Amino acid sequence: MNDNEHILAELRKITAWADMQRKVTKWSLIIVAVVVPVLIVLGVVMERRVETSLDQATPEQKVDWYDVDQNVHRGDFDKAIQIGQKLIFKTPDSPEAHRRLAGAYLAAGRIQEAKYHCAAACRLFPSEENEKLLAAIEMRIKGENPQPDGAANGSQPFGSETNSTSSAAGPRR
Repeated sequence: MNDNEHILAELRKITAWADMQRKVTKWSLIIVAVVVPVLIVLGVVMERRVETSLDQATPEQKVDWYDVDQNVHRGDFDKAIQIGQKLIFKTPDSPEAHRRLAGAYLAAGRIQEAKYHCAAACRLFPSEENEKLLAAIEMRIKGENPQPDGAANGSQPFGSETNSTSSAAGPRR
């Protein structure tokens, strides 16, 4: 019987160990069954929040000199000048930037500002092209070039073309 008691004691130990393993396994499965779906739902909710916040955020548009040129071509001189001023603030030592902004000012008929930026372009990069542009602007300011202020963009016809066409056609009936 002594052997039987020893065997029963070992069986009780094994049974206690098995009961403990069942409890640990049971609670592990319960935790996994609860936590995993909660994490999945939380992940989906967070992803949707991120997507909506990214959709609502308006990205700041990067502007460059191409936008200035496009606005000049469209005739939106104020916007072209505004963009050009922002860009020139970022690169004040760029002769090309000053020359392009001078072109926008010329298209808008703002000759003094055009002269200032053209002179800055000449100072930063004294080229023949920049010097010729500056000389042409100075001639226009002095009145040696009687072209009206808005004619630089091609919006006004030349006076000689208009007059010769109308006089050659004769009176209309």
